[in-house]
Amino acid sequence: MAYANITQGNEWQNSSTFATNRSVSTSGSQSKDPSVIDYINYIFLPTTVSIGVAGNLITIVIMKSRFFSLKPSSYLLICLAVSDIVLLLTQPFNKAFFIKIVGQDVRALHDVTCKIYFIIRRSSKMTSSWFVVGLCIERFIAVWFPLKAKLVVSKRALLIGILAVYLIIFGFTGAWSYASKVVSGKCQPDAYDRNNAAARERFGAMLRAGSSLYSIIPMVILLTFTPLIIFKLVHHNQKRLFMTGSNSNKVKDDGRVTAMLIGVVIAYIIFVLPITVLHNAAYELQISAFASNNEAFNLYKEISQLLEQLNYSLNFFLYVMTSYRFRSILWEFITCGQHRLQKSSLRTTNRSKSSSSTRKSNP
Repeated sequence: MAYANITQGNEWQNSSTFATNRSVSTSGSQSKDPSVIDYINYIFLPTTVSIGVAGNLITIVIMKSRFFSLKPSSYLLICLAVSDIVLLLTQPFNKAFFIKIVGQDVRALHDVTCKIYFIIRRSSKMTSSWFVVGLCIERFIAVWFPLKAKLVVSKRALLIGILAVYLIIFGFTGAWSYASKVVSGKCQPDAYDRNNAAARERFGAMLRAGSSLYSIIPMVILLTFTPLIIFKLVHHNQKRLFMTGSNSNKVKDDGRVTAMLIGVVIAYIIFVLPITVLHNAAYELQISAFASNNEAFNLYKEISQLLEQLNYSLNFFLYVMTSYRFRSILWEFITCGQHRLQKSSLRTTNRSKSSSSTRKSNP
C-alpha cells in the first residue's frame, strides 16, 4: 500500500550508508523467511491482481443489470470496484521484487511521474475505504429508516457524495505529494529532510491525517454502524415470521443485500486492521517499518501486506457467497443468457402446441 512505504523515508538520501546497512540486514534475514516470502510474492501478486481485476470488472457489469441498477448501493459498489481495480494495477510497481525483475523503478522517470503515481495509489486506497463506509451508511438508513430511505439515499444524493469524496481525497493526496520525489533513482513517498524539525512535523501531520482518512475514521464508523445493522436485521427476520406477501419478500431482499454489504465491511476490517496497527506502531516507536532488523516485526509486516492485498481482490467472491441474486445474474452472464432463452423457447413451443391442439379439437 502507499502507506506501506511511507515510513521508508529519506534513508535513500544517505545512499552509501543505507545501502550498506540494508545489505547487512537483508543478508542476515534472507537465510530464513524472506526467501519464502519472495516465492510467495511471485505467485501471490500476479494471482491476486489477475483474479481481483477480473472479479471487479464482472462486478461492474452485474451492477449495471436491471435488478442492481435500481438500488442506490450499486453506484457505490461500482465506484468501489473501480478503486480496487486501480489499486491492484498499481500494486506491482510498488513491490521491490518487481522493480528488481524489471531492472529499474519505472515510477522514477521524473518527479512528476512519481507524484502522479502516489496520488493515484493513495487516492484509490482512501476512496475504496470511504465507499465501503458509504455502503455501510446506506444500509443503516435502509434498515433502520426504510420509509425515509428513498428520500434520503437518492441517486442524486449518492452522486453528490461520491463527487465530494473524490474532490476531498484527490485534493489531500495532491497536497501530500510534495514529499513524493525521485531519490537515488527510486520513487520515494516521503523524501523530506528528517533533520529539519519543521519538515518532520509537517510530514507527521500529513501521515496522521492520511492514516485517519484511510483506516482509522472509516473503521470507527464501520464498527459503530455494522452492529446496529445486524441487530435491526435480526429483528426484521423475527418479524418476517409474522409477515406474508410482498412485505415479506421485501424483507428477504433487504436481508440479502445487507448480508452482502456486511460481508464487505467485515472483510475490510479484518484485512486492513493489521496494516494500520503496523504503521501506527512503527510511527510511535520511531522506527522504519520497512528497514527494521527485527525478524518478528518483518514477518508481521509481510503478513499484513498480504492480507491488505486480499482486501482489494476478494469482494467479488463475497458477493457470490452472500447474494443469491448476484449468483443468478452471474450465471446468466457466464452462459450469455442461454438458459433464459431456452426457457423462453420452451414456453413458446408449449403455447404453440396448446393452440394447435385447441384448433384440432374445435374444427
